[in-house]
Amino acid sequence: MRRLWIVAVIAVAGIGVVGSSVAAVEGLPQIVMNEIELNPPGRDAGAEWIEILNLGEETIDLAGWTLTYNYRVEGQVTISEESLEIAPGERYIFVYPQLMLRNAEGTVFELRDPTGIIVDRTAPLKDEDDDGQTWQRYPDGGDPLFLDFWVFGDGTRGKPNE
Repeated sequence: MRRLWIVAVIAVAGIGVVGSSVAAVEGLPQIVMNEIELNPPGRDAGAEWIEILNLGEETIDLAGWTLTYNYRVEGQVTISEESLEIAPGERYIFVYPQLMLRNAEGTVFELRDPTGIIVDRTAPLKDEDDDGQTWQRYPDGGDPLFLDFWVFGDGTRGKPNE
């Protein structure tokens, strides 16, 4: 059994897996970054995006929430200044406006609530290929025991990660 586990870990590592650190105030986060496109096909500006997934049982208003990223220096964008509700189980795709994220170097993303509390954080992610591959939580929304499990694979924008 021990050999099978080691083989499984090695096999998964071959498809591009990375860990992250999630900081929740109490218990598991109710809203997470679920998929990230760092380097889409063609021009990056206005085409890079993050899928946000509401895992909770209540609607969450994303007004005032921010995404931070380390692009040479730390940057921050507000998801929405106005009310933007995301119901339980819903996904919201945030498209970075006219910004090109750092593809070849590891970029760390943080999702912060309106008070600045970090609700979700990734490990450094990079994508050097100009294609439709994305970083995705696996399984979709993350495993409660392994919320930091990300894989690099074919994009599933707006759909469950497979």
